[in-house]
Amino acid sequence: MLDEIDLKILDLLKRNSRMLWKDIGQEIHMTGQSVGNRIRRLEDLGVIEQYTITTNKSKLGLPITAFITVFVETTNHKEFLKFFMSEEAITEGHRISGDGCFLLTAHLTSNDELDTLLARLLEHGNYRVNLSIGKLKF
Repeated sequence: MLDEIDLKILDLLKRNSRMLWKDIGQEIHMTGQSVGNRIRRLEDLGVIEQYTITTNKSKLGLPITAFITVFVETTNHKEFLKFFMSEEAITEGHRISGDGCFLLTAHLTSNDELDTLLARLLEHGNYRVNLSIGKLKF
């Protein structure tokens, strides 16, 4: 069971996963060791799954962000899953309910690269694409 202190720790780590336990402790009025114990418990419970960084894709030469809803034409999704896991441009994938089977996020260098990805995707089903015009929340 999570309490308010756990939620505060998670909030601070979401803002800066490199924050020192001592600094978190100062924010929430605990010792660094107590914070470390709570963080280890949150990891053991599976609440904290990983630590990562967020990068600016545009500054990395990937100015196009595409959200692709995939409508897989068969019930054998294994081939599609192999395809999508092997595509470097696809950075995120979700099985979804409602309209479509999967929702993918892709970061690409150009419209030509997007067109090539979509052509390969057609081997597995149809799709709908929405392009990001600006990220609002990080």
